[in-house]
Amino acid sequence: MRFLRAICRLVFGLTFIFSGFVKLLSPIGTSLIIQEYFSALHLGFLSGTALYAGMLLAVCEFVTGMCVLLSVRIRVFSGIGFYMCCFFTLLTLYLALFNPISDCGCFGEAVHLTNWQTFFKNLILLPCIALLYFQRKKIPLIANRVIEWIFAGFFILAAVALWIHSYVAVPMYEFTPYKTGAYVSTEDDEASFDTSFIYEKDGKQQSFTLENLPDSTWTYVETITEMTGTAAQYADFIIQNAEGDDVAPNLLYSDDAILVSIYDPAKLKGKDWERITAFVEKALAAGADLYIASSTGSAGIPDSFPFEVGYADRKLLLTVNRANGGATLFSDSYIVQKWTPATMDKAGLEELLSDDGETLVVRNAIRGNVLASCLVLGILLVLVLIYYICKISYKYSTLNRGNKKDDEA
Repeated sequence: MRFLRAICRLVFGLTFIFSGFVKLLSPIGTSLIIQEYFSALHLGFLSGTALYAGMLLAVCEFVTGMCVLLSVRIRVFSGIGFYMCCFFTLLTLYLALFNPISDCGCFGEAVHLTNWQTFFKNLILLPCIALLYFQRKKIPLIANRVIEWIFAGFFILAAVALWIHSYVAVPMYEFTPYKTGAYVSTEDDEASFDTSFIYEKDGKQQSFTLENLPDSTWTYVETITEMTGTAAQYADFIIQNAEGDDVAPNLLYSDDAILVSIYDPAKLKGKDWERITAFVEKALAAGADLYIASSTGSAGIPDSFPFEVGYADRKLLLTVNRANGGATLFSDSYIVQKWTPATMDKAGLEELLSDDGETLVVRNAIRGNVLASCLVLGILLVLVLIYYICKISYKYSTLNRGNKKDDEA
C-alpha cells in the first residue's frame, strides 16, 4: 500500500504542479478562461474578479501539487486536493455533456484537451487523491509541523511571486503562437506534398518514390502523403491603420518594427499612457517603424496621446502581447522582444535596433534555455534541501522524545 500511495502522490502531484505552473505563467490567459467559465455558468457578474480568481486557482493547484508530491502537510493538502478534484470532476462532466465552452483550459495554452478528455483525466486523478485522503492518517510526517508549514509557506510565496512577475513583466515562457522567437508570416504559400509508397517483401517493408517503384515481387501495402510546405498559419494577422489599410505586411517584413497593442484602452491609467508615450517617442527616435493598434480604434484613446492609432481584433492583440498597452518588436517576421507598460522604461531600444533580428532571436533563445536550466537546477536543489532539513528535523525530534522519556524514567 505504501508503494501505491507513492504512485498516487507522483501522478496527482505532478499533474497539479504542471497545471498550476502554466496558469501562473499566463495570468491574463487564465483570467480569460475564468471569464468563459463565469459566462457559461451564468455568473457574468463575477467577471470582474476573474484575474484574482485565476491567481487563487493557480496558486492552490501549484501548492497543493507540491505538498502532495513531497508529503508536506499531507493531511491538510490531501483534503484540499480531494475536494478540488471532486468539484473539477463534476464541473468537467457538465462541460462534457453540454459543451458550453470548447476548451477547459486546464493546462492553459500548453496542452489543449477536449471536455471529455478533461473529464477522463479527472477520473484518473480522483481515485489517486481519494486514496491519499482516506489514508492520510497512515502517512507519516516528513518533519515536525512547524517545518512542514514553513515549506508550504515557501511554496505559496514562490507561486505568488511567479504570478506577479508574469503579470507585471513578460512571462518567462509563453505557449501562444506569438511567443518570443516565433516566425510570423501572412504570405499564402502554396502547400506542397511528398508522396511515398510502402511495399513489402519477405516480411520487410520499404518506402519508394514514384520514380523508383520496385518490381512485381514486392507487395503494395499503403501510400503515405506528407505535407512539406504549408499555407500561412497567421492569415488572421491583420493590423489596420487609421485609414483602414492593412499594414501587417509592412510591420512583419520591416527590419525593425514595433507594435504597441492596446486591447482595452479604458483600463489604462494616466501613468500607463505616460509610459507608452515616452516609449513611442524613444522608439521613433531610435529609427523603428512604429504601429499602434487598439481593439476600439481611436475611440477611448485620450486626446493627450499624440500618435495615430489603428485597429486590430481584440483577440489578436491579446495573443500577440498579453499586456494591455504592451509593445512587441518584430524583425524580418520574427518576434524579437516584448515589453509591458511597467517594463518599457527599461527597454534598451537603440542597442536592440542596432543588432540583427535573427541574432537577437538566437540570443534570447540561449538566454531562455539558460534560465530554464537554472530554474530546473534550483528546483532540484530546493528538493534536496527540503530532504536534508526534514531528515535533520526528524532526527532532532526523535532525540528530544528519547531524552524526555529518559528524564521521566
